[in-house]
Amino acid sequence: MTTLKFITIFVLIALYSCGQKPAKYKVNPAAVDLNNRAMTLVRFIDNADSSQKAISLLDNATSIDSNYFLGHYNKLMFFNQLKEFDKAVLTINKLIQLRPFAHDLYLTGGILYERIGDTISSKKYFEKSLTICNTVLDTMNKTNRDYEMLVGNKAVNLIMLGDEIKANELLKQLHDSQTDEDLRKKTLTMMKKSKKQLLAL
Repeated sequence: MTTLKFITIFVLIALYSCGQKPAKYKVNPAAVDLNNRAMTLVRFIDNADSSQKAISLLDNATSIDSNYFLGHYNKLMFFNQLKEFDKAVLTINKLIQLRPFAHDLYLTGGILYERIGDTISSKKYFEKSLTICNTVLDTMNKTNRDYEMLVGNKAVNLIMLGDEIKANELLKQLHDSQTDEDLRKKTLTMMKKSKKQLLAL
């Protein structure tokens, strides 16, 4: 998977962390500064040394403040670039510890476990993400700004769990109801895809 597509998928998965609204948390300013410095290296992400430097800065940030969500989260794209999926798994589990009801984190975790070949763990994570999505959607109005993202993520979970028929029904409904042409195109790229095909996007 190319870096750009990986980042796009993570943005799609994590536009919002809907399952939980964490309490207001004051992050250590030194940690924020290190995170900001690391993010200036995103444009050089294709360079392994730059990715390693960014991870080092982010490690320092999360050492200063172990509960700094964004500091941990931003490591994921650099670990992916370096194909260090085992480290990305450790990071996603820390993020889940910080936000245990965030469906998008479990979905991301499931994808990462797939990348290291642990299909037993990936299935558990996709099932957990799907359960949270269903619980939230059961009480959510279709006009809610998070509705389309949740339905999209529910569909991805279903594909990953082998229920492509139900996933495609959801994606078609989502596609037909969308007015934004870019979102319609993104939804279309996920339709009629197998688990293997989706992982290769």
